[in-house]
Amino acid sequence: MTKRIAVAIIGAAGLLSGCNVSQPTPGCIVQDGEWQAKYTLKSTELANQACGALKGEAFGVYKFTDPKKAGSTILAIRPEGAAALIVHHYETTTTDSSGKEVTEDVSFRRVEDATSATSISAFAEEPDAQSFCAGTSVKPAQVDAPVVYDKYQTTKEVAAATSVNYTFDKVEVYSDPAAPGTQLRAELSYTEGGCTAKYDVVAMWPIVHCTPGSDKPAESCGAGSGINPDFAVQCDAELEVCVPSKPIPSLISSN
Repeated sequence: MTKRIAVAIIGAAGLLSGCNVSQPTPGCIVQDGEWQAKYTLKSTELANQACGALKGEAFGVYKFTDPKKAGSTILAIRPEGAAALIVHHYETTTTDSSGKEVTEDVSFRRVEDATSATSISAFAEEPDAQSFCAGTSVKPAQVDAPVVYDKYQTTKEVAAATSVNYTFDKVEVYSDPAAPGTQLRAELSYTEGGCTAKYDVVAMWPIVHCTPGSDKPAESCGAGSGINPDFAVQCDAELEVCVPSKPIPSLISSN
């Protein structure tokens, strides 16, 4: 399977203004890479539990297609919280032959199937009338990470067994010249520690860090930050990253 990388040339439509020639759409564009997601908990009853404590996180978002097979396009979403459980990093201290304490950095592979941290869905080839491209038949990201014991002290736990499940629904990427595959919305059911919480999700590409309370545009998601100037965004005080400030499409010109 090969990856199709779509490049949107903003402003190309302007070259054709006044023409009656019908142009093909660029299809459902998705910018590959790291996105920033913002979560809004649907029910505050779970706010004090592990499953209801999410505020947002980074996503790896990728679109794949087999150019020789119609209807083969898929959308992959890899939440940071799931991916982080695949490998566990920790420090351990031992004593060498001279009696000197030595600190060692250890990386332990907890889960063999790294793809389990990725949610995969069938993905539309063309946007709908509102410029949204839908993901359907979504496969959840489910990671079951076993307990990690110290490399040298086999009875000492350095990480407890953890299971998380990300079940996405109503995944839609906005694919329009104003935002060519750089914003998405979805609903999420997140399970951890025996409880399940539901969230509304908005996300944007790329990830841009910010300084809450700063009056400098470049530090507060404004001019100089690298964000599309058409985007309606804000600096999230908890995440310290720029996030959409309106429902998707989060654009300054939208209501």
